Amino acid sequence: MGDSIIHSERRFQEAFEGQDFFLLLEADRHISMASQRLRVLRYINPVNSAAIAKRYVERENPPKEAPQYEYKELDFDPEVFKVELLNLPIINSELGRIYRAKRDEVFNILAMLEARGSPEFCDWSRLLYGTADKRTLEIANEWLRLEAEPPEEHTIDAKEAKNRLTAIVRKQRFLCEIRVRSYLSSDAAAGEVAVALRRGAYYSENDIKSLAVHEIQTHVLRTRNGEMQPFRALFFHGFPRLEDAASGYLATEEGLATFNEELAGVLTSRRRRILAGRVKAVYLMDKEEMSFYDIFNTLVNDDKFTKEEAYTICERVFRGGGYTKDHLYLSGYEQVKKLWSESPEGFELLYMGKVGVAHLPIVKRLFKNGNGILYPARHLPVFFQELDAARRLRMPQEKPEEDEHDD
Repeated sequence: MGDSIIHSERRFQEAFEGQDFFLLLEADRHISMASQRLRVLRYINPVNSAAIAKRYVERENPPKEAPQYEYKELDFDPEVFKVELLNLPIINSELGRIYRAKRDEVFNILAMLEARGSPEFCDWSRLLYGTADKRTLEIANEWLRLEAEPPEEHTIDAKEAKNRLTAIVRKQRFLCEIRVRSYLSSDAAAGEVAVALRRGAYYSENDIKSLAVHEIQTHVLRTRNGEMQPFRALFFHGFPRLEDAASGYLATEEGLATFNEELAGVLTSRRRRILAGRVKAVYLMDKEEMSFYDIFNTLVNDDKFTKEEAYTICERVFRGGGYTKDHLYLSGYEQVKKLWSESPEGFELLYMGKVGVAHLPIVKRLFKNGNGILYPARHLPVFFQELDAARRLRMPQEKPEEDEHDD
């Protein structure tokens, strides 16, 4: 790998000497600075979630009125970043157009955060992430008809889960902090270089395996590979959507994580049903304009979710004012599965950073089979090594480290 890094650095230096490339890197720096402040989940996960959840889980009849969620105050001024973003000079080229789309994406996320608690929040969410359509709803309904496995014992508390996941991080040989937090709307969530577990949550053995694949070996791994690349705003923070929402990195991000769960044999029917329930809830909230109360009852009575599961699904979809992102899990899964079936040679490129399937053509041109300015993926999921022989032969192989020394 040493030779390829030296070669890429030389090519990068040659490209850097051009004025256009310098302007792109300047835009990259400013967009990255703004992106670092966008801890979306921190600002849209309700701080009063636990109190509201009790009304739906513990009462025989849930409240009919919509939950009144409260949110953490923004600790930055969005207007400062918005003005700076609008004033960025970005060249007119293929990469320049992608950077303009990334700038617009960051601008729109800032506007969405400002609109928390209002109907405009859902408008911005729809612009950023799209929304569930009938095709995705059909897939969701297929998954909802699956028979869930008998419930596993959830005996692993967040502290023990942290210890187990930390051991898996060591095997991956990259930095990733496992944290325990109280503000989550799910039992776990990945940041750019950390995974948060919900304080008070309990996990099953399969939950730990699933989190290891989904959060650490997909989300954090792609971020760690992306920080090696010259274009941090794209490969570290994520490529933007080009046309429809499915063309952004996020659909691939969640779809790849779900597909990896399937490859690793930890995608249970119960987990599929949860993901499908989220898609259905997005569709009913956005397309059918159903209330929190009605969707909650639909999930419990028609789709046989527990009250806890139904409440969590509804909160994820209604937080902020209508958050449509969860439909991307299924549309992204279909996208990645198609790539795996039809163009497996492109699969390795997905691990070079936060790349979407739609961005593979430009990534290929920048990589040039190792002769371009991008680095190959340094880290690949360790679960690849545990696959059966036929599947393992199809997977990208991690390159051996050269001149590696203990610190």
